[in-house]
Amino acid sequence: MDFSLTPEQAELVARAREASREFPARARAYDAAAAFPRENFDDLARAGLLALTVPKEYGGLGYWQPGRYLAYYLVIEEIARHCSSTAQLLQVHSHAVGMIAGMGSPAQKARYLPEVVKKGALFASCGSEASVRQKGPEGFDAVLRPSGGGYTLSGYKGFASLAGAADYYVIWALVEGTRRMADGLVMVVVPKGAPGVRLENDWDTLGMRPTVSWSLHLDAVPVEQEQVIGQPGDWVQKDARTFTLAFAANHLGTAQGVHDRVLDFVRVREDLKANPVVQCQLAEADTLLASSRALLHYAAWLWEQGRVDEAELASMRALHQTKQTALTVTSRAFDICGARATYRTFPAPLELAFRDVRTFTLHFREDRLLQMLAQAILGAPFHSKQKYGPKLEPVQMHA
Repeated sequence: MDFSLTPEQAELVARAREASREFPARARAYDAAAAFPRENFDDLARAGLLALTVPKEYGGLGYWQPGRYLAYYLVIEEIARHCSSTAQLLQVHSHAVGMIAGMGSPAQKARYLPEVVKKGALFASCGSEASVRQKGPEGFDAVLRPSGGGYTLSGYKGFASLAGAADYYVIWALVEGTRRMADGLVMVVVPKGAPGVRLENDWDTLGMRPTVSWSLHLDAVPVEQEQVIGQPGDWVQKDARTFTLAFAANHLGTAQGVHDRVLDFVRVREDLKANPVVQCQLAEADTLLASSRALLHYAAWLWEQGRVDEAELASMRALHQTKQTALTVTSRAFDICGARATYRTFPAPLELAFRDVRTFTLHFREDRLLQMLAQAILGAPFHSKQKYGPKLEPVQMHA
């Protein structure tokens, strides 16, 4: 098992590194304004990185597809070293595009994918319905209802990262009459400015502020058949891919970026460089990063081998480990650098990374992640989309 990078992978990582070179210098202004990092995305577009998950036959790079996974995660990791929010927004866009590429009809792919390559169109995957105003667990009330020869879409979406800047929203919805993702989930592509769509910017958070995860209100949005991607349940039943390992790549990249800055800080301070406690802390951080990277590479290798259920279990382990690594490395950085690191004028923006990691690692509850992993290793039924429901016979949708 050789995890050496191919020339193609190495070139892509170098391209991501060059494209994100200016991100740290812009980070504080975007954070203060809770504003979409437009300049960052302009740089990504010039580097061709908005087309990561567009298939090659449509002019894209063809990642997050069979046999081509690792380089996608390496790009997310590299960008997160410079700005975790930008990496997350690219991930949201790439996954939305990748879902259209994986489940769309030939006509749908020909309609939407060239817009990414030729025009830099942005797609927002809008799945969450969690709200700070609701009590209890997250529900699911976005419903697609037959209406005439088409449909109407109504409901609510929370944490709709990228929605404010997106050209299209990929809305996760249940077909009327179904109650669960396993047999009722479809993706609906809604263009920006569609009637019945209202965006609410209530994003006032601890960290990840430039993600600007809007609330999305949907009131009888008109939908044509060609806007509906896949049959009910296809995302769960027919598409094994998950988002898990991309989250792990973001956590790992953010932690690596902090570690790099701490090393730069210590190297020019002889007292710290010779301090045995600091040396132990640096070595521990290095080991955590190396072990997390090995787990990520192994999980990506399993995805590329087509061993999808094993790959998702490995991705879950990698996500758990990278969460712990990111939380440890970003917190320990302050112990190493001392009180001066709490100043916002400190050369390396440790505070932003610390807040971003604490915020982003809450995206999927750790107890639920570990519970699913434990159940699987104890012999409970498991498939890569287990978190969305069981394997079923899909149903057909009719307008």
